[in-house]
Amino acid sequence: MSTFIRLIGKQDMESEKRWCENCMSNTLHEILDSDKVMVGKKTKFLYKCVNCGKKKRMPKFRGMAESTY
Repeated sequence: MSTFIRLIGKQDMESEKRWCENCMSNTLHEILDSDKVMVGKKTKFLYKCVNCGKKKRMPKFRGMAESTY
């Protein structure tokens, strides 16, 4: 039962496929501070690799081309 509760809690985390420098491949990363508001294009969010656990600050992926801003 406790593993089921832990799995439900993990699904609430927002995640994206990002490049991990330790794993040397695109892996799933959890966004640890997803409640933060994106103010400008230089806003960086804290990501954590699901495979190796490395934490790194990276900008979020933009929805449209940078030239349109």
